[in-house]
Amino acid sequence: MTPLLRDIHDLIDARLADPDLTPAGIAAAVHISTRQLYRLFESEGTTVAKWIRDRRLERCRADLLTEPAGVSAVGARWGIPDSSYFSRAFRQRYGCAPRDYRRTSAAA
Repeated sequence: MTPLLRDIHDLIDARLADPDLTPAGIAAAVHISTRQLYRLFESEGTTVAKWIRDRRLERCRADLLTEPAGVSAVGARWGIPDSSYFSRAFRQRYGCAPRDYRRTSAAA
């Protein structure tokens, strides 16, 4: 991984809660073109949007185990304010709904 890509990952992690985090904003923050940003992520076998979504879902998953806030609030905290989208994306990534994940993990 290049130092630039490492810096971009750090920037994304620092701004995950911002629902307006976009590839254009990220590229501008590190002074590169959006096309160059896309190429950096292509070299890693992913896309900028997928990287952001996966990082957000990882944070949501961790919070579902430790935070008493509602499922929608957890998604919104990490930049996913649309609860229907959050539920679909979480189910696609982890194989169950966020609510079920919380219940199953709490019982274990």
